[in-house]
Amino acid sequence: MNAAENHENENNEPPAVTTKLGVQSRVERRNVWWRKALSWWREALALVVIFTVVSTAILVINQREENAEKQLIQWTDIVQVSGQVGRIPTLALERPVSVTSPKSVELAAGTGREIQPEAPLLISVTSFSGETGELLSETGRSVLHIGPATEQFFDKTLLAGLLGKNEGARVLFVRPVKQREKLTTEINVVDILYSAAHGKTNENPGGPLSVTFNDAGPLVTHAKVTAPEDVVIQQLIIGDGAQVLENDNVVAQFIAVGWDDAVVRSSTWTTGIPQAIDLETAFPGLQVALLDQRVGSRLAVTIPAEQATGETDLMMVIDIIGTEPGKKKDKALIPTEKSQNPPSEKK
Repeated sequence: MNAAENHENENNEPPAVTTKLGVQSRVERRNVWWRKALSWWREALALVVIFTVVSTAILVINQREENAEKQLIQWTDIVQVSGQVGRIPTLALERPVSVTSPKSVELAAGTGREIQPEAPLLISVTSFSGETGELLSETGRSVLHIGPATEQFFDKTLLAGLLGKNEGARVLFVRPVKQREKLTTEINVVDILYSAAHGKTNENPGGPLSVTFNDAGPLVTHAKVTAPEDVVIQQLIIGDGAQVLENDNVVAQFIAVGWDDAVVRSSTWTTGIPQAIDLETAFPGLQVALLDQRVGSRLAVTIPAEQATGETDLMMVIDIIGTEPGKKKDKALIPTEKSQNPPSEKK
């Protein structure tokens, strides 16, 4: 090989090597770039998926809230309730209402004691058909429920909607119920009744009895006079609720005390839970005292022995809390006077 050829080979070999090395470098760089691009694309895709899932969840939640709000507006617009709390409400139904879960709304706020779990609770429930608006009570009147505010004594759905409300409130419930294996909607107008008299104070009640209150309930005393020969009724508080009718059950707080010995014969204030007095079985003097009175009233009543149990003249303080149609005699709610329940006529 001559010098020219050697020179030519010296000039040609390095470029050939450089070209080969250059091609490999570009491929490697291209592969690195694609790997990075693929990684970025996967991360971007993951972010898009996460964003889509979160956005969809938010939209679903908002849609459900909007639907619930629309449903609330819808049924509250359909159902119109009027009337005074504590009296039988009037319901107007524009068209049938149907719900798949219980709904409630407070129609009137109360000003009395706040209802707490296990505390005394007295409610008046008036039920209507969600399809026709027809009153469901056979007697045409509200049904009273009394007891501690627990699920043992009250419907779970109603109790949940009443806890935290105040006495004097009216709450409207619309809820699905099963009747004859068919799901239908029932409307309940629930009044939380006061557990004590609620009305206008009578500044001059007259009569022989004086009544004061402490934490344990009423203290009743009488003037230094002979016990009256007839029933004497003193209206301490004048209620404006429903009127007591003949043979009603009168839900009341009461205390009965002997005129001569001041011994308490019976009292509901020991528990704070009102009880029912059946006018059909109550002794005559008590019937006279309660008939035609109005819910919300507080009475101080003097009853001669012959119109009571026959044992002694009685002094009574009675808060009329509610009233409902009486039960049959064989289901009378009034036990004997010796219990802590309302006094009945001695047989």
